[in-house]
Amino acid sequence: MSHFITLNVVVPKIEILGESDIYVKSGSTVTLKCVITQSLEEPAYIFWYHDGERVLNYDRSAIDIRMDRVGSDTTVGTLIIYHSLPQDSGNYTCSPSNLDSASVLLHVLNGEHPAAMQRGKNSASPIPGWSHLSMGLGLAACTPPRFAFAVALTLAAIAQLLST
Repeated sequence: MSHFITLNVVVPKIEILGESDIYVKSGSTVTLKCVITQSLEEPAYIFWYHDGERVLNYDRSAIDIRMDRVGSDTTVGTLIIYHSLPQDSGNYTCSPSNLDSASVLLHVLNGEHPAAMQRGKNSASPIPGWSHLSMGLGLAACTPPRFAFAVALTLAAIAQLLST
């Protein structure tokens, strides 16, 4: 005698909407939305971190933090920064109680245009051919160390292959 069943494993997904690098003008309002989908259970909390420091004791006229359940399997955590300043620049991470975290880099520009920050090939590194190292170090600022290390090694291997 047999009994067949189908097991569906649901893995929640977490992401901060938009690009991984966000550029805004100083004084503008920034809204970061951390969306958790396919989650059968709502997180007890979603903490926000700015450059590793938890966003606490904030002035409600400057920052607002919200968490809303949208539908049966989606939760949205929102961080709003009113009148952003250059010191608001940095890595922002949303960290729900029951999942991994997600991060973005915010760049608050003081009259500069984002295109002015873009450079030519390999110009991010002072050593020719070492742009993979700069990229890996940039990743280390906003991703888990093992992932950033793996990406840096992969980029170094690709650069080595291309140079031969």
